Amino acid sequence: MKKQLLIPLLLLAFTAMLWGTSFTSKSLLVADSYMLRAQGCDANYWNPALLNKETKEIWFPILNLGAHFGNNSLYLDLYNYVMDREYLDEEDKEYILNAFKDNLALSIGGQIALFGFTTGNVALSSSVHLGAKASLDKTYLKLLLYGNGDGSEVYTFDNDATNLEGLGYADITVGVGDIRLPLPESIPDMKFGFSVSALAGILNTTTNDFEGHLSSNLDGFNYQQNVKQLAGAGGFGAKTLLGLYSQPIQNLTVGATLDNLVGFIRWGMVREELNVNVHVDSLYAMDLLGDIDNLVGFDVQQEKTDPYTTRLPVEMRFAAKYGIPQASISADYIQGFGDSVQTSSQARFAIGAELRPIPLLSIFLGYGTPTRNYPWRTSLGVGLNLGLIEFGVGLQSIEQFYPGYTTKGVALANYFNIRF
Repeated sequence: MKKQLLIPLLLLAFTAMLWGTSFTSKSLLVADSYMLRAQGCDANYWNPALLNKETKEIWFPILNLGAHFGNNSLYLDLYNYVMDREYLDEEDKEYILNAFKDNLALSIGGQIALFGFTTGNVALSSSVHLGAKASLDKTYLKLLLYGNGDGSEVYTFDNDATNLEGLGYADITVGVGDIRLPLPESIPDMKFGFSVSALAGILNTTTNDFEGHLSSNLDGFNYQQNVKQLAGAGGFGAKTLLGLYSQPIQNLTVGATLDNLVGFIRWGMVREELNVNVHVDSLYAMDLLGDIDNLVGFDVQQEKTDPYTTRLPVEMRFAAKYGIPQASISADYIQGFGDSVQTSSQARFAIGAELRPIPLLSIFLGYGTPTRNYPWRTSLGVGLNLGLIEFGVGLQSIEQFYPGYTTKGVALANYFNIRF
């Protein structure tokens, strides 16, 4: 098999311009083990119970941002492996196929802080969140490498393994924290907080239906593919975040959050459904000598739909953090109750650490456990705390401890906060 047939798929995985899961910039430095680390405006998005009058902060536009691109299967070494061969033999094909999981999952994410400030135990902030994920059935690669075998098999495809989702919105968020719950004295103090966000929808797309069939028999080669892709722009919505934290013993903090108990965006300004149909009926090899344009049927229809609503699934977190002046370590458990661009129904853990060899220098480390479509990752960052100003940068590597030829994605983030 000629390697040129595989190159477009590899290039797509490395250069696809999609959006991805949402986060805040500093959380990326500790692989999202951040629920009990967030302070000031960050607490609006992670645990508003941590808002307090002692931490006063200002966000300036653009200076807090992060972005990542990753996938669950492909890496540069695999691309170089393919490019080094004149053709692919059976051993090469098996090596490539084994690199893939059940499907090829891609994601790109971005978050841009627009403004934010705190006053007392109240914070007001605004950010732009961009996210998307795409998935391609592994069967497509198998067919590309090996063909349709003896022709006896019938292949089916659906939107469980092949889909595209994207979501972009801006928020204006108000949070209130440091509210002591009226509990008996025998129970350690527990603080409560909440944040409410008004959302402005920028863009949305989702695969409503993906249905395909491929077969070959005495009647020739047959292929049928139907895709329904919904797209919207211009919408409004709201979301909520509830948070708790407590310090049961010295140096140990525990907490919990419930996100998106209310969470939705209603799309009404632009809403379209794109219907794409591709079909090949009773194709024989000798037909390829004729007019190819008449062999493949391709039909695209676009129609306006009624206003529709994107639901933001509920997500729950539990976390614990142990800290002393020179270091801290934290662990977060994340459980979503639905799959979306921003959430997964598969549980995962995130572990983070901050080392302070001298008071003004922080070194951040993080590790995130994998799920089916969320590869494991490590984070490394450095920050400076000059009292009035805090700033830092971070780097994340996917399925490798440091960026290299087997990395399946990278992420970059920077933060700049004024504390007063």
